[in-house]
Amino acid sequence: LAVEHHPAMLLYLDNYMSVGPGSRLARMAARRQTEHKIGINENLAREILELHTLGVNGGYTQQDVTTFAQVLTGWSIGGNFGRLKDGEPGRFTFREALHEPGAKTVLGKRYAEDGESEGKAVLRDVAANPATANFIATKLARHFIADEPSAVAVEALSKAYMKSHGDLPTVYRALVELND
Repeated sequence: LAVEHHPAMLLYLDNYMSVGPGSRLARMAARRQTEHKIGINENLAREILELHTLGVNGGYTQQDVTTFAQVLTGWSIGGNFGRLKDGEPGRFTFREALHEPGAKTVLGKRYAEDGESEGKAVLRDVAANPATANFIATKLARHFIADEPSAVAVEALSKAYMKSHGDLPTVYRALVELND
């Protein structure tokens, strides 16, 4: 959550500009018939699923990426300019006017409309997914053990991740014990 809330992540991956098509801001823009194109940006959602949690082969679909991007609309950065001047400049802020309303389904689970908390719920569930445990275990084993780590090593780290509910110090201890 700290990584996904970080202003550098939101800025670099353009999530601060991601606007739900059914959001209050999108409806206002449609009434004005502006040529300024607004919409969903999938960069943060894809980054989370591919690089931070499940991995490229983690069992998600393009629809999951798109829907997760809708969940993350409104995750933005505070500022002191224009109509979106709320929030502490340079800090995470949730902008309700940009958030896509309604329930959404990600990875087969339905999430009720809940603003910022909706995204937190998806992140918690994705972090608890066995594919995330395996992805993180594999990355750690490749970095600290071998380019092609044994299945036994990856499984031990994955089990430590799942048993500890993703507590990384516990996983690190399991890694050190593998190298004894």
